[in-house]
Amino acid sequence: MLFLAGGFLLALGLFSGLVLLLAPLGVLAADPNLVLWLMFPLLCLVGFAVLGMRASAQEMRTISLAASALLLLLALASVAVIVLGAASVIVPPEDAASLWFVMGVGAVLGLLGAASFGRQPSQA
Repeated sequence: MLFLAGGFLLALGLFSGLVLLLAPLGVLAADPNLVLWLMFPLLCLVGFAVLGMRASAQEMRTISLAASALLLLLALASVAVIVLGAASVIVPPEDAASLWFVMGVGAVLGLLGAASFGRQPSQA
């Protein structure tokens, strides 16, 4: 049950980041407010922590790498939208603050998660 709750919280955090990414592009008819800005990093961290309470070391490694990959994907998509908008390849969003936020949070949390399990201990 705890594993499901942690997975659900992590998924909601990633969904919040996705809404923050897609709303400025007009893909979603949403107006992201402060709640999504707070829930994106908070739910990702809490969901990851709850998942970690019941996971073995190997499961934790898999969860960490999967969550990190999704967070880095959100960050890279935000960078792509910012750069393509600045180069006038796409219509630049009127307010790109949420894109910068998703880029920063996704990159920091994604890189920390990937780096924390990047090396396996050498076996002697």
